[in-house]
Amino acid sequence: MTQVGTKPKPVTAAQSLGRACVLAALAATGSLAPLAQAADTPMPYYTAAQALQSLYGQHLPARAAAFTQAANAQDQALTSYCAGPAAAAKTAAAELRGQWQRSHTAWLQLSTPSVGPLVERRSLRQIDFTPIRTALITRAVKKGPQTAADMELVGTPAKGFGALDWLLSQGLQPASPECAFAVQVARAISAEAQSLQAALEPLRSKTWSVEGSESEPEDAASPGAKETGAAIEEWINQWLGGLERLRWAQMEKPVKVAEGSNKAPAFARIAMADNWREWQTQWQALHAQALLTPAQRQLPPVPGKDLISIEALLLSKGHIALAQRWREAIGAADAAMPAPGKVPAKEGAQANSEILALATKLKGITALYQAEVAPALDIPLGFSDSDGD
Repeated sequence: MTQVGTKPKPVTAAQSLGRACVLAALAATGSLAPLAQAADTPMPYYTAAQALQSLYGQHLPARAAAFTQAANAQDQALTSYCAGPAAAAKTAAAELRGQWQRSHTAWLQLSTPSVGPLVERRSLRQIDFTPIRTALITRAVKKGPQTAADMELVGTPAKGFGALDWLLSQGLQPASPECAFAVQVARAISAEAQSLQAALEPLRSKTWSVEGSESEPEDAASPGAKETGAAIEEWINQWLGGLERLRWAQMEKPVKVAEGSNKAPAFARIAMADNWREWQTQWQALHAQALLTPAQRQLPPVPGKDLISIEALLLSKGHIALAQRWREAIGAADAAMPAPGKVPAKEGAQANSEILALATKLKGITALYQAEVAPALDIPLGFSDSDGD
């Protein structure tokens, strides 16, 4: 991976523990000095192990469970609909689309950014391949896969949320080949959701090792410490990967590719409202891992219970001015992103201009992250999007 900036001398595990103990003792006596006062209360020092404990112990398992529940509901809704009478087609269309949106939103909340089992299983490619390949979906429908084993032979571009998006837009009819294929696609999504939840479960109670100390350098080379280092690097790198997938692949690239032609931008979703919903959901997921919540600015996050954000890590290491600029950069994107549930009414060139303006705000975050944030966290950047599409 490419090293970004000059890597500062890392804080050792012994120093981290000592600093935390001092803070706890001072807090007990009411004389806690501000370690990082950009928030309303001082931030304690957080180790990589504590950040991972919160990410894998609470945040991801909860989102995996929500995704499994939503994916199962989507599977059941399609199975019931496709086995039902044709007369139900018109009344069920809106509900099927709503169930797709709920399942997809839960997926985005889990997979943005993709880390751990999601990367290992290449889940993003398996169930959320973009852009939609209609010719491949049509070919897969004609093959008529009947089982999970049959679906293994169907290429990923013809499966997942994209395939369901297109099939639903065509007007699914009960007892049709398209409906039967949609059921198999939904079952594959549900199976992947269950597999991800199962893969994340052992990490819920995992004890992450801290880095080795100067007095005991052999600890730094221990398997546990190396695993922790690799996991925290993956998270920091994949956060940037998630941002860039949103900014470039899903927003800016489709507009740029269509410039100078009579073609409309090939966004990931068929309906523009669904594209905006997807962008908003991904941004909310990235935002949650980027900044302290208002409550956490009053009471710092508790390791193992609360998500420890990138801002919390910056403040923890004493980068107060940088944390403030980080918060301002995120805030600029917040101001440009429409609120959840609100879709801009502009179309055509006006809409494309608005999308590019938002992408520019996100690009400013990328630049700050690469130049200053990651180096301040002692993390080399070199994220891989091989698990994407």
